[in-house]
Amino acid sequence: MKRALSVVMAAVMGLVCFAQADSMDDAKDRRKARREQVEQLVKAGEATEGADGYLAAKAGLDTEKAALVKAENADRKIGYEAIAKANNKTPEEVGKMAAAALKKSAAKK
Repeated sequence: MKRALSVVMAAVMGLVCFAQADSMDDAKDRRKARREQVEQLVKAGEATEGADGYLAAKAGLDTEKAALVKAENADRKIGYEAIAKANNKTPEEVGKMAAAALKKSAAKK
């Protein structure tokens, strides 16, 4: 009985890990697909890159653009959590590192 339970638990853990990897890849693909829209939003001053690694929408943003910001932040969170878990860090630490990298990248442009 214990052996069967162990096998079931191992299978469940394997599926969870697979689902997380798939979710991370999906999030990465979605971010890549919307990259140009996000860049335009930031260039237009309708959103800013926050020090926490997430987009901050400006007041009065229309529904479609607000949804874009929300979707981008949700996918960033998935990525930050996966990176944090793999590197023994918190998602907050990863977000701050991502924000610093984005700021440095923007300064070069």
